[in-house]
Amino acid sequence: MKAAQKALRLAMGILASLGTEAYMHRESVSYIDELENRLENGHHQKQYSEKEDILTGVYNKNYLESRLETLDRSEVVPVAVINVNINDWKFVYDNFGVEKSDHLIQVVAAILKKEAKREYIIGRIDGDVFAVLVPMAEDGEAEDYCRRIQAACLAYEEDAVLAPSVAVGIVYKTNVEERLSDKISDAEYEMFDNKLEIKNTPGYQERLKKGLKI
Repeated sequence: MKAAQKALRLAMGILASLGTEAYMHRESVSYIDELENRLENGHHQKQYSEKEDILTGVYNKNYLESRLETLDRSEVVPVAVINVNINDWKFVYDNFGVEKSDHLIQVVAAILKKEAKREYIIGRIDGDVFAVLVPMAEDGEAEDYCRRIQAACLAYEEDAVLAPSVAVGIVYKTNVEERLSDKISDAEYEMFDNKLEIKNTPGYQERLKKGLKI
């Protein structure tokens, strides 16, 4: 009887030991899988942050500048250079806060991407400022794109507060000796003229302030 009890205890001990080993093995495998996922996600996020603006998904400023240099070296002409600035972004920030003002930037970025062709290069170069490059632009192509994005902003009604509006400026690089970085500055000057015109448009202020009536 004692021998049988001893054998039973021994068997129970072996099973317990095997169970512990199996448990530890499962935990080790689970930990390794989790660690690999973290490393993979971290690598993806690093690649994402190196190229894309986290808030909008378009290219960030640093990566856009590298694309400008690549285009300059490739001597591609003509290139349409478009400066896009969100009108009265600060009004939204001051009256509705960070969340709504960030959402406004996301809305505009989504419109820029939706209306663009695959070959267009879109980057966020400042808080409420974007640059769009149109390599080998055909006659009127950039102008038509700008009309579409401005019309899409005016037609936006998915948010009771936001009334997106953008000013645009377009210039062209037509000589391989010109630098695209200089053209972006030139496009900014053109954008300011458009901004003044838009802000003096009848009904602009009323649409901008519609969220204050809620």
